[in-house]
Amino acid sequence: MSGFLQNLSFDQISFWVGFVAGALGLWLISKLIPALPGLREGIRNRSVITRSRLISSNAERFRQETLFHVQGLHLASPLFSLDEIMVEPQILASPAVVEPGGEDLPTDILSLTIPYLPDWPELASRYSAKTISLGEALRGGANLILMGHPGSGKTVTLAYLICQIVRRDDKIPELAGMLPIYIHVTNLHQDDQSSKGPLELIRTAVHSYADSWSANRLESVLGQALQTGRALVLVDGLDEVSPSIHQEVVSFLNELTQSYPKARLVVSSTPDNFSGLTEMGLIPVAMASWNEHIYFKFVRKWSRNWYRFIRPTIPEEIEQVDPRLLNAWLLADNPVISPFDATMKVWAAFAGDTLGPSYVEAIESYIWRLTHHLAKSRPGLEDFALQMVASLEIALDLRRARSWKAEFDAEVSESDSQQTTNQKIRLRRGKKTTRKLPGVLPELLESGILVERTAGRLAFSHPLIMAYLASAALAEAPISHFLSSQPDWTGKILTMLFMAATKDISPEISELLSQDDDPLLRNHLMIGRWLRFIPQSAPWRTQAMRVIAAQLQRNNFALGLRARLLSALLLSGDQGVSVLLRQISHTSDNQLQQISALGMGFLLDSKALSR
Repeated sequence: MSGFLQNLSFDQISFWVGFVAGALGLWLISKLIPALPGLREGIRNRSVITRSRLISSNAERFRQETLFHVQGLHLASPLFSLDEIMVEPQILASPAVVEPGGEDLPTDILSLTIPYLPDWPELASRYSAKTISLGEALRGGANLILMGHPGSGKTVTLAYLICQIVRRDDKIPELAGMLPIYIHVTNLHQDDQSSKGPLELIRTAVHSYADSWSANRLESVLGQALQTGRALVLVDGLDEVSPSIHQEVVSFLNELTQSYPKARLVVSSTPDNFSGLTEMGLIPVAMASWNEHIYFKFVRKWSRNWYRFIRPTIPEEIEQVDPRLLNAWLLADNPVISPFDATMKVWAAFAGDTLGPSYVEAIESYIWRLTHHLAKSRPGLEDFALQMVASLEIALDLRRARSWKAEFDAEVSESDSQQTTNQKIRLRRGKKTTRKLPGVLPELLESGILVERTAGRLAFSHPLIMAYLASAALAEAPISHFLSSQPDWTGKILTMLFMAATKDISPEISELLSQDDDPLLRNHLMIGRWLRFIPQSAPWRTQAMRVIAAQLQRNNFALGLRARLLSALLLSGDQGVSVLLRQISHTSDNQLQQISALGMGFLLDSKALSR
């Protein structure tokens, strides 16, 4: 051992260099050890910042994809983007809430004379009652039920709000930076819905327009927005579905609000049924109807864009009507109109294929315009619409439609009451027509009359179009043995409407009008809303007008109910309404005097001024 040490030699320079390096290393380590927690925290913070920036970037990308999607959520999407023809939608301002000891009642003449009728907003719109935007209605953290009848513009209102949020509109600063999540209930309703959580259901629903995302990345963006309260979930189409699906959607919304209590909600629904939503704290607000001023703006926008984008594509040999004449004709009559009616009427006028002045003829023109070049597509569309109404669905897999058709299209004998009870409806007896859809599906989807939903399902562009086509398929079927057995839902009611407009259903109308034990007169008001679609020559129209007029004059009804009955008469377009109002204006009933004055003002009845 001693010999080994005696023979040991080393380089002194290398030794001292190593010694100094080791000492410096030990000194640096002693200094770094106290700083290690801060260093780790800094790395963690930088990771969080990087992740937040990545999520923010993804959220902005999702906003832009949503913006692009909603630009096509309107009937005229084959022609124009939403921005090009949209008139800013409005909400009917709710009456002021008055509490004891609080502010005084409003004193303006409109608030004092016109009842608040969220299900009949036409009267208030005619008198230019106060309106607000949907963004204004959301102030203060409110969650809303957007009420309106089919065709009142609820979908466009939601789309417009999304455009405002994505573009950071100064009018709605409270919603700046929100992540709008648009969901149609047909994309939300799934066969295996019960096994999925709300986040997974939302991710699947929005994948219809955010299909370039991976499932994990999309869930990450949506999940963080829902968790932090930066998400505004807009659920569309609840007014279109059957009661059973309505309950499923309400259950989903309940679970969503429990899992993500900070998330904001807007749900579109019908004034007749928003059960389960107010229990979650959602506040009902009503769509405002269009008046002559808004309709004028829409016609002007359509005219300008038609001659800018569409007219140059039409062959020169096809003669075009002077736009000034078209605009004058379109604005000559009815000042109160829904966005759906306006689109149907204006499009038919500019396309030059209008079949007549009625709304039903305008719908027929729309369907013909989109399908006449597709051989045998019309019978298939009618069958498809009828299956939707029969099965209480508004979106169906085409494979189910094929299997249904084989059973449902079978002819039955008129005397076979058992089959009639089982809803085996004979379709267009004597007309042997091939009813197929698959070969023309791409063209139908491109035309816009059909839209694609999740899981390969198809739906019509609007419930009114679906119901009109279903009524055409039921042209010779007895309504009492098919629709009457269904619960009340939009598909049933609208199909009955169009059947009433195209065939004599006097027995069914008489039965509905005879049921006067309902204090809200829902049957009377439903038929009253149909009157503007019904030809003057309809056998039952006079009976319905007479019954509604008689109910109007009952002095034991509240002002709101009488104002609803008045609205039904005013919107019917019947010339005799003016005469009736002049007659009842001399009554001693103060409420009836108020009602008649509002009605005569609505009709601009100059003859009433001389009395």
